[in-house]
Amino acid sequence: MMRGAAIPAQASRPGLILQVSLGEFHRQIALPRAVAAAVLFIVPALALTCLAAGSYLMFRDDMLASLMRRQASNQFAYEDRIAALRSQIDSIASRQLLNQDSFEGKMAELTVRQAKLESRSALLAALAARIDPQDLSAARRPGTAAPAQPPAAASQAAPAPAAARENFKPAPEGFDLRRAHPLEPAGEDVSENVDPALPNQRLRTFSARFDRIEQRQIAALNGLKAPAAAKAERLREAFAEAGLPVERMVRQAAARPDKDGVTNVAMGGPFVPATSPERGGEFERAYASLNTSIVTMDGLRRALPFAPLRQPLPGPLDVTSTFGYRTDPFLGKPALHSGMDFRGDYGDPVRATAAGRVIAAGPAGGYGNMVEVDHGAGLTTRYGHLSRILVEDGQWVQAGATLGAIGSTGRSTGPHLHYEVRVDGAPVDPSRYIKAGRLLNAGL
Repeated sequence: MMRGAAIPAQASRPGLILQVSLGEFHRQIALPRAVAAAVLFIVPALALTCLAAGSYLMFRDDMLASLMRRQASNQFAYEDRIAALRSQIDSIASRQLLNQDSFEGKMAELTVRQAKLESRSALLAALAARIDPQDLSAARRPGTAAPAQPPAAASQAAPAPAAARENFKPAPEGFDLRRAHPLEPAGEDVSENVDPALPNQRLRTFSARFDRIEQRQIAALNGLKAPAAAKAERLREAFAEAGLPVERMVRQAAARPDKDGVTNVAMGGPFVPATSPERGGEFERAYASLNTSIVTMDGLRRALPFAPLRQPLPGPLDVTSTFGYRTDPFLGKPALHSGMDFRGDYGDPVRATAAGRVIAAGPAGGYGNMVEVDHGAGLTTRYGHLSRILVEDGQWVQAGATLGAIGSTGRSTGPHLHYEVRVDGAPVDPSRYIKAGRLLNAGL
């Protein structure tokens, strides 16, 4: 029987000594130190290599499957992350597009609003031009209540009375949205408390400025309403005092000839319905109220020249006989005196008390030389006992025009003017008209 065993070399011997025993055969093999070291390291390495190779061959499929699963999981995670980033980018882009659309929409709204404010300014200027500066001054005389105005707009609401027609041109100032750079303000520093780099804040600034302009326009409307309403009320009171048919005279005055005798009814244009005050805002309601007052004032003012509210003679009137029943100076019997008699010097001028057309000029029985003027709306005036007549039938005369001269023709006891006012052919008391004219002049 052969046995072998490795016997370590003695410390004094180099290398490694192997002792081989096979029965009676005994032999020692001495290995150099380098070979021994190689054997000690190579053999375990080979064993480990074989073990690793065997393990790899046994578990290769499982490892590959695990690696593939991990790679697929990482890929899916990356794809999900990329999809989330793309969704976020799309969301940001969508918000930017929405913000851009919203900004452009707001800009369009501001442009429309600016155009509306400019048209309102034109309306205000036109309405202010229709109000006489004297009426504005009268509305602000001491003791006259001033129109109510918002405190913030009181200093800029209405123009100065003396410059109502020349300087009162309310207009949106300090902005122009139709320029190349609409967000750049002009004439006003809007940088206070506002970051100029933020367009939305600029839009809010312009919107606030438009609000202030609109409030000033409304205050201006309220400031113009008081004088217009006051003038219309004074005219209406004068017409009522005289007993004149106001609505009838206003309707006919619109179609009456102007100072040159030409009927001023040439007008037209396409029909564009106005915004109903009930459906509009505060400006529309204030404008409708002011326009009503101005239309009433204009109608009464147009009818005023045709109302016999003036004196037929200049200076103080010396009444020698009033309207009504009296004792006839020739027969001594009761008789109706259809007018008023005013004493005057022979040849003094007799003036028309209202505008109209001469319908009679010549001898007329007891009137002597008489002129009759038709003022429309059923109103006529007669001027009798004239020494001479300076107008002719069919002639158009203005209020205050000289018709003739005082005389004593016809049934007359001395130089005087017989003056009559007739409504629908019936004589009425002229003193009512003269009194109403004096009250109107006193109010002006």
